[in-house]
Amino acid sequence: MFTTLISLIGAMALLPACGSVQEVREGEEPGVSEAAIAVAPPLGTAQSFAVLGATTVTNTGPTVITGDLGVSPGTAITGFPPGNVIGTIHAMDAAAAQARNDAAVAYANLAGQACDFTFPTSELGGLTLGPGVYCFATGAATLNGTLTLNALGNPNAVWVFKTASTLITGSNSNVLLINGAQPRNVFWQVGSSATLGTNSTFAGNILALTSITVTTSVAVNGRALALNGAVTLDSNTITVDVGGGPVPPGSPTLSKAFTPSIISAGGASNLTITLSNPNPAIALLTAPLVDTLAAGLTVAGTGSTTCGGLVTASANTVTLLGGFIPANGSCTVTVPVTSPVAGRFVNILPAGALRTTRGNNAAPAVALLIVTPGAGVAAPTVTKCFSPSTIKEGGTSTLVITLTNPNSTPAALTAPLIDTLPAGLTTLPGPAANTCGGVVTTTPYEVTLKRGSIPANGFCTVTVNVTAKNEGSYCNEIPRGALQTDKGSNLEPATATLTVKHRTKPPPKVTE
Repeated sequence: MFTTLISLIGAMALLPACGSVQEVREGEEPGVSEAAIAVAPPLGTAQSFAVLGATTVTNTGPTVITGDLGVSPGTAITGFPPGNVIGTIHAMDAAAAQARNDAAVAYANLAGQACDFTFPTSELGGLTLGPGVYCFATGAATLNGTLTLNALGNPNAVWVFKTASTLITGSNSNVLLINGAQPRNVFWQVGSSATLGTNSTFAGNILALTSITVTTSVAVNGRALALNGAVTLDSNTITVDVGGGPVPPGSPTLSKAFTPSIISAGGASNLTITLSNPNPAIALLTAPLVDTLAAGLTVAGTGSTTCGGLVTASANTVTLLGGFIPANGSCTVTVPVTSPVAGRFVNILPAGALRTTRGNNAAPAVALLIVTPGAGVAAPTVTKCFSPSTIKEGGTSTLVITLTNPNSTPAALTAPLIDTLPAGLTTLPGPAANTCGGVVTTTPYEVTLKRGSIPANGFCTVTVNVTAKNEGSYCNEIPRGALQTDKGSNLEPATATLTVKHRTKPPPKVTE
């Protein structure tokens, strides 16, 4: 069935858009179609998946996925850890196979929807679009800058973007959802492959016929589903809204953003929380709206609001007391924030955080702030080696992990450094040696350094004994971005190989 379905999808991708098509001429910007026909396709079991690949899913760095992660019919999922999955990992199991089938059905549904608008060029940057089905005369879509999707107070508004070939977004690009727009209702049907540019923020569900590449420090509020190829990740935040069904009529919504979204350590960014109300009557807050900042972020000044009520801000908490959201409108809460350390800070307001007389927000609001090291700060490095690098089966080698800091002040770890050993290579019982401070813990297949710091213009080491029962070549890697400090993260991976040779038995003794 799946092979037949994919063949059908491929054929549909080559067909011109059907139905009544309105072409947008050069210089025009489409508004809201009187007969917007966009329909959210049923995702079936794929709904719980934030990332789903067909051949492989490969990650580099401290990616955080909120939702399920899967691959089918391939088996390889690599890079977790240092990546973290707040959900379930499915590698070529029944759940992943069914999710892939269901994603293919959704893809076919999207490919079959008629276009409301056809863009003469591929570029979406700078546009504000109402709900509808959008197609591209060039067959490809690009985004440089900001694309704004305006739901006009309808939280069930749907957008479908259809490309015959690629979707490519530029660095620092942004998909902004306003006036009740929900990421669950934005769909990108990509005829070949999608690539999201570095440091960008993206909203919606990508269903790509081939592959999806999410480059460094991209935040995705939605899904990355590749039907026939790989999904490649690099230090990303991917959050799926698993809520099903339409948003209750009149339910207020939340969205948020950092401006700018990238700052240097010690700099400031404005966190703006937008409250939207699609009702013809005002929505009164019935409980405080409390936003707790990610660890490492602090309030840098006085908050303000257009919602009435009172804004209070402590070291890491912003609270709106009282107030209201205008009828068929929105209001905002804004507060400056900062961080003295470099890192990626994900700020989340969960579903139900906004409580009003017109209902509660059904979907979370997510924003990403990237803090880079200050001027003149160099990223620390990590290297490793085995000593000796060749042992016999069952022998012992010492794994030495060296952390180096080229800066004139110490580099404090801001997240655990985790080294996962390759299958067949295990740690030996006994404490690990450590000159980095903090705490080192070991399991048979993992070495973890929590807290600690690297001396100024110096280095420190973590040392543990390892062994392997079977001969072979064991390549051990700490990926790029795994070492996270207030001076930045390692830009290059650290690799070392231990060779284990067969232990030959001594010849039998000859007796007279």
